[in-house]
Amino acid sequence: MPINFTFSEQERQEAMEEGMRRQSVNEAKGLRGRNRGAWRGNKALEIHLLGAAGEMAVASHLGLKDFLYQEREANRKSSDLPGKIDVKTRSKHKYDLIVQKNEDPEKRFVLVTIENKTTLIHGWCYGREAMGEKYWADPARGRPAYFVPKEVLRPLDTLDHGS
Repeated sequence: MPINFTFSEQERQEAMEEGMRRQSVNEAKGLRGRNRGAWRGNKALEIHLLGAAGEMAVASHLGLKDFLYQEREANRKSSDLPGKIDVKTRSKHKYDLIVQKNEDPEKRFVLVTIENKTTLIHGWCYGREAMGEKYWADPARGRPAYFVPKEVLRPLDTLDHGS
């Protein structure tokens, strides 16, 4: 059962500012989106805003807001939150967790979906669990990754985050 998360006004503002900051930095440096995703313009900004909001939701729920937005530039070896926690945020509640092929199998990936102003935290799994052949897919044609169904994710309250 997903957790229905509600942002405070301050959390919403901080997430929006972080998403805009990321977009500005990435465009100024010409940094490309992962797995051939949008890297400039409105679509890229949407992705950054969504990601920052998902990270805020998980950090707030777990009591880890002090550790939010530590990376000032994109770094593929970093994690969003302590304990190798990475938040993956999608724009539709029907979507599954996406894990890229080159991710760290020891990371713990949390799925958040945000659609129609409703934010759901679905659960988590280890990268090594996500990286099974049965989850490999290419629904967008040309952008393959692992797609883990929400139904196999562990509940968020089982995620040890060391706080």
